[in-house]
Order: sequence, then structure tokens, then C-alpha cells
Amino acid sequence: MSIFSPENMGIFSTTCTAIVLEALPFLLLGSLVSGLFEVFVPGGRVERLIPRGTATGILAGIAMGVLLPTCECGVVPIVRRLLRKGFPAHAAFAYLLAAPVVNPVVLVATYVAFRGNLWMVGGRVAVVCLAAGVVGWIVSGSDPAELVRPDAEAEGCGCGHGHDHALVHDGAQAAAKAAPVPRPPLLPAMAEVQALAATGLRRPEEKARGDGHGLGARLAAAAAHMAEDFLSAGQYLVLGAMAAAAFKTFLPPSAIAPFEANVFLAVGAMIVLAVLLSVCSEADAFVAASFVSFPAASKLAFVTLGPIFDLKLLFMFSGTFKRRVVLMLAVIPALLVFVVCALLGVALNHGIGQGVSHTFLQGVGL
Repeated sequence: MSIFSPENMGIFSTTCTAIVLEALPFLLLGSLVSGLFEVFVPGGRVERLIPRGTATGILAGIAMGVLLPTCECGVVPIVRRLLRKGFPAHAAFAYLLAAPVVNPVVLVATYVAFRGNLWMVGGRVAVVCLAAGVVGWIVSGSDPAELVRPDAEAEGCGCGHGHDHALVHDGAQAAAKAAPVPRPPLLPAMAEVQALAATGLRRPEEKARGDGHGLGARLAAAAAHMAEDFLSAGQYLVLGAMAAAAFKTFLPPSAIAPFEANVFLAVGAMIVLAVLLSVCSEADAFVAASFVSFPAASKLAFVTLGPIFDLKLLFMFSGTFKRRVVLMLAVIPALLVFVVCALLGVALNHGIGQGVSHTFLQGVGL
């Protein structure tokens, strides 16, 4: 039977569609929360509440990710502004790494994707918080101004979403910037739709007047940011779903068998996929869960490293932080995730903590 037979193509399309449809509600909810947060949360209020001590600052930075949800790219301009104001580096970097994962939308999405398995949700949070703590500890004591590139733009995050994310501007100023500047779309067919989302959600009289201070204008601003986030991240979700479906449909069992049998190969492969696919944190759990035959630890590696470091974040980090900081953000979390997940996989495979092992594996489809 041909690899591209009608039967295989039917399996591919069904798998891809299922992944996208499962993830879309959470992607939409995450975009909505992010848009409302950008417009309606006053800037500067949160920054004054963060303690200056190393341990307490790291914990506060992680906690800030729970209270102030934002996407991977949206968190970068927040951290840049914090560092330029002299904010403690350890707290800022803890927030940078933790925020895309510990926010409630992502936690619920992970819970649903893995069919109610709390061990996967807890494991994801634990590994990400560990990475955030380690990176925060490494940069503790550093001069915040020495970590940011002097030529980094202050107006936006560079991702094309138009993110100022409320800590850069207050609600009224964010509303006045209701039309974000779109980046070139990953999928060319999305260009017209993306441009409409970026510019078409404000009334003509508001565009002409340019004030954007009323409630209606602020809601329009939130809607514009939500639409831009949703369409941009949705492209990566579709590509991630296509890659996962192709992997499951077209690769012969003999090619997958080594990854199923060797936890180190599986964890390494899923880390590489997480970096290359760059799926947003609201949807990546659904992509990971579709790799049913892979070890649970490798799926955990996918959902922990992707929101911390992937291809799109590499470009954003390079435009914001100095080279040594970018290198640290690329190497330390990847090594940490690989070691922790590989050791966890070995422990599960050898029956260490059998009760926990059985529950964990059962919840992720193994």
C-alpha cells in the first residue's frame, strides 16, 4: 500500500483535525485573557509588589506568572522593561520562564489534553519552575542593565503581535495602540485575515480621532490584540498538528520503535520537535498527547521546554538580550529538561515508585 494512499491520507486528516479542534478553545481563551490583560491592567502596580530578596523574588516572579497570564512572546517586552527599570534580574527571569506555563489557561489545557492526569500537569509546572529557579539564581546579583541589549526596541516585543502587555503602558495608552503591527504571516494565505485583525477592529471615527480612551475603544483594543494573537499562534498550532499527524501516519513502525524503547532518544527527539514546531503553550499539550506510543517523560519534555525556548523565542531573545544571556536561555533549560525528564523516564520504566508510575503512565496513554 502506498504511503499516500487514501486510507493513510484519511488517517492524517482526521488526526490533524482532532488535534486542532481540541486545542482551539484553549488557544482562543488564552488570547482573550492576554488581550484583556494588556489593555485593562495598569502598568507599574505589580512591579512595586515584588520583594527584592533572591529566593522570595524568584518565588514572586513565578507567582506573577499565575496572576498575570501572558504568552511566550508577550512576556519578553515585560521583562525587558522590568530590567531597564532596575528590577531584580532573578525575579524578572523567573517570570520570563514560568509565565507561559503556570497560568491557569495552560494548566487547564494540559489537564484536558492528558485526560485529567494531574501528574502530567504537576510535572509540567514542577520542571518549569525548577528551570525558572535555576536561571533566576544564575542571574541573581547581575546588573539588570547589563543583561539587555542597548539597542533593543522599547516599543514592542518584536514578535509582531503589537504586545506592550500592560506593564509597558497603562490601559489607556495600550488602548490608544489598538492596532498592532502584524508580522509577516507564517502561512501566506493568512496575510489578509491577519491584516484585518490587526487594523479592522476599531470604528473609523476612533481611527480618525486617535484618542481610544473610552470603554468601547479599550474593548476594541483588547479584541484586536486577541485576534492577532489567536491568528498568529494558530498558524503554529496547525503546523504542529500536521507534523504530529504526519509522524503518526506516515512513519513506519520500525522507524518509531527505537524512540518507544529508548527514553533518552525519545526525550531528545521531543525536545528537538518542541524547539522546531514552536507551538504556543495553550495548545502544545494536545500536540504532545497525540504521540501516544512515546514514553510519558518525552511528552513532559515537549510541554516543558517549548514555552521556555523554541525557534520563535530564539529570535526574540536575540533582539532583546545580550549574547551570553541568549546562550544561557538556550542551553540551561534544555539541559535541565533533558536530564530531569530522562531520569524520570528511567525511574518510571524501572518501576520506581510503582503507584505513582502506574497513575502517571495510565494518564498519558501508556
